[in-house]
Amino acid sequence: MTIKEIKYKAEKNFKRIKLREDVYGFQIQPNAKFLKGISRKEIDALQVLFGFDFPWDYREMLLTFSNLDTDLISINPEDKSDIEYASENFFHQYPEDFEKSRRLIDEINENKFEAELALTEAGFDVSKIVGYIPMHNHRALVVFEDKYLSPVISVMQSDIIMFGNNLREYLENELLRI
Repeated sequence: MTIKEIKYKAEKNFKRIKLREDVYGFQIQPNAKFLKGISRKEIDALQVLFGFDFPWDYREMLLTFSNLDTDLISINPEDKSDIEYASENFFHQYPEDFEKSRRLIDEINENKFEAELALTEAGFDVSKIVGYIPMHNHRALVVFEDKYLSPVISVMQSDIIMFGNNLREYLENELLRI
C-alpha cells in the first residue's frame, strides 16, 4: 500500500471513529483529516538539520501529509466530564519539535543494545544505521544508508520492539487499526 493510499484509508476510517470513554490516553477525533505535506525544499532543509538523507518513504510521507487538523482528545474513564486535548501534534513537526524530540534519541542511545537487538532479530544490519527520526510519542524511524529501508521501533526505556518493518507498515499499524 502506498503512502497516499494509507492517507486515504486513514481519513476514511477517521470518519467512522467512535471515541472510547473506557480507556485512558489520547485518541484521534472523528472526522480528522491530514494537513497538506511540505515542499521538497523544506524536506531538504530538514535533512540538513538532522545531518542525513531521509528514507524514500519518509520523503513521500512528508510530501503527502504533515499532520492531523484536529487535536487528540482524552476522556477520563472515571469522570467523563474530564476531557483533555493534546497540545502537541500527532506526528512531530520539524523543525519546531527538533529539540523536544531529542529525548527519544537520547533514550535510544542509552538503550542501544536493546534497540540493535530488536533490529538485528528483524533482519537489519545495524552497522548501516545513520540516525533516528522521532515520529510520534515513543516511535522512531530508523534511518539506514540504504534509503529503501525505513523500519520503525517503539521505545519505552529498555523495552524496544519493532513497530513496523518499514514506514508504510508502521503507518498502517498506527493509523488503520483504530
